Amino acid sequence: MANKIHDNAIRDEWTQKIGALHTLAKGVEALDAFRHQYTTPFRKSYDLELDWGWIELKLEEKVALLKHKELNDQQFLTQTAYGVDAQKEADVVVAKMAAATDKYEAEKIHIGFRLKFKPPIMPVNVFQDTDRILGTKLMELRNIGYYDLPLEELRKVRGVRVITA
Repeated sequence: MANKIHDNAIRDEWTQKIGALHTLAKGVEALDAFRHQYTTPFRKSYDLELDWGWIELKLEEKVALLKHKELNDQQFLTQTAYGVDAQKEADVVVAKMAAATDKYEAEKIHIGFRLKFKPPIMPVNVFQDTDRILGTKLMELRNIGYYDLPLEELRKVRGVRVITA
């Protein structure tokens, strides 16, 4: 191992796991589980603190290749990797955000959308526009005093769970 950050046993282990994924369904399942466990402010573990971004990228690459292999051009541009209509899924989330009146609720909707649908799960053309709409509404709900609460209170209202070793 020449470089402790870039070449390490954790990445080697994940490279093997990712290499064993041979179907889109398995790839999506692995990426979804990884994102829930190791990414976003609502992650369950910080065990991969130095490597989670690299591993997520490699999982995304694998899912993208499996999508290309298993979906035709029309499906590739209109369906999520879950096999459902991307625009319909986006419309549901946009409607949920439109009904949101609380900035913390809106924040969770936006994070949840990214967690579930960040490409390659959702086609980029649908994801980007939906993310823009959600982000705009979130910023409209936030106000200047967003960070006026003490850190512990802010964590509580945002539903943050602090994980320590």
